[in-house]
Amino acid sequence: MNQTPNNDPGSHDSIEANAPELREAPEPVEKSSPLPFWLVILAGVLIFWGGFHLAGNSGGFKPDVYNPELAAGGAAAQAGPPDPRVVGKRLFNQNCAVCHQTSGMGVAGQFPPLVASEWVVGGDWVGDNHLVKILLAGAQGPMQVKGNTYNNAMPPWAQLKDEQIASILTYIRSEWGNAAPPITAEYVAKVRADSGDRKEPWTQKELKAIPAETQPAAGAAAPPAPAPAPAAPAA
Repeated sequence: MNQTPNNDPGSHDSIEANAPELREAPEPVEKSSPLPFWLVILAGVLIFWGGFHLAGNSGGFKPDVYNPELAAGGAAAQAGPPDPRVVGKRLFNQNCAVCHQTSGMGVAGQFPPLVASEWVVGGDWVGDNHLVKILLAGAQGPMQVKGNTYNNAMPPWAQLKDEQIASILTYIRSEWGNAAPPITAEYVAKVRADSGDRKEPWTQKELKAIPAETQPAAGAAAPPAPAPAPAAPAA
């Protein structure tokens, strides 16, 4: 039996109406794709570098340790070398304030004060050389400060550069009402050389056995060389 074509006009209308839908592409399917391994490594390196940079240059995020003298491209940086008191304050707050406090008053019965301390400004038998030696090698055992005894340990700071130690000492000798002359990096280098390779912290008894020495004034002339011995008479 022959099939007759469907001449129903309604069926043609239905096909024509659905033709745009039949021509459309299938709906997109959302898929997850892992990040490339190199991108993860790069992000980790950048995060590590950023943390290291902040740790080394943030100054502990303290508002009082900003050093305009070290600001790159700033007018102060072009005017001359950084102020050792400014650098010293930053280093003191980072390394020393936990014991001696930002006020320089220390902690009663534990850590001695730096305000008007004979160990800082000199006095009695204490000289500038004793102060530098303590910074380089540390101190231990009972020590008398302003009539009070403290029996604690101070860590060595020999790992700091001569300029850094000089800046810290210059700061504490001119802060909180102290009025002692600054300590120079050259003098720190001299005391470091005199101390040799000492690693053991100093005791008060050991320091007291070392004659007190005052840092030479800036521009002071070197002591004259001894006169040569007279020549022996000819035979």
